[in-house]
Amino acid sequence: MRWFFLLLLAINVVFYISHRSDARSLATAPISVNEGRHDISLLSEVGGGIKEKSDIEKIPESAVLPEVVVSALNVESDCLLLGPYKSRDELQRDAALVDGAQEFVEIYERGVDFWVYLGPYRSFDAAAKMSAELRVKRVDNFIIRSGELQNAISLGVFTTEERAEIHAKGLRKKKYDVAVKRVAKETERYWMAYTRLDSVDDYRSAKQAMEKNVDNNKRLEKKSCNLIASYRELD
Repeated sequence: MRWFFLLLLAINVVFYISHRSDARSLATAPISVNEGRHDISLLSEVGGGIKEKSDIEKIPESAVLPEVVVSALNVESDCLLLGPYKSRDELQRDAALVDGAQEFVEIYERGVDFWVYLGPYRSFDAAAKMSAELRVKRVDNFIIRSGELQNAISLGVFTTEERAEIHAKGLRKKKYDVAVKRVAKETERYWMAYTRLDSVDDYRSAKQAMEKNVDNNKRLEKKSCNLIASYRELD
C-alpha cells in the first residue's frame, strides 16, 4: 500500500513537469496563420500610404477663382448681351471689333392702341356706303385702306382698352355690331451677343471689348443663352 502511494506521487510529479514544459514551448513558438497570404497592416504603418484629405492638392487661401471661370461654364446664364442699338450700322461697326460677336434683331412692341371698328366689308364701295350712313347720324369714322382691317370702318382709336370698350358699348346700344381690336406698334432694336464659352480667355477679352461700348443708351448684361437664341439673328 505504501509503495502504491509513492508510485502515484511520482506519476503526478512527472505529469506536472511535462505539462509546464509544453506551456513554455507554446508561449515562445511563432504562430503562422494562412501562410502565403499578405499580412494585414494598419494604413498608418504602411510606407507611402493614403494621404490625409488636407494633403491632396492643397489650394492656397490667397488663390481666388475669378468669377469669369465659374460663369463661363454656366451656359444657361452667362452669355453676354450688349444693347440695344438703334441702328444696324452702329451695331455692325462695334461688332467688328469683338472677335466672335453675333448680331441679333429684336421685334418689340413700342406702343399699343385699341381700335373700335365695323367690318371689314367685302369691298371699298360697301364700306363707303356704311361710312356715309354713319356720318348722317353724326358718327365720326374713316375707312381703313390697308392691312388686316382693310375695308373696315374705324370708329375711334384709344390708348386703353377700358376707354375703347366704353365707346363700343355706346355704339352697340345704337344697334351697331362693333368690335374692339388691340393693335400693337412694332419696331426693331439691335443687340450684340457673345455666346462662345469654350475659352475663358476669349470670354474675358470679349467682355472687356464690349464694356468699352457701354453708354447711357446701351448696357452690358449676362443673359440666358436660350433667351438670346430666341432673338432673330441678322442676315
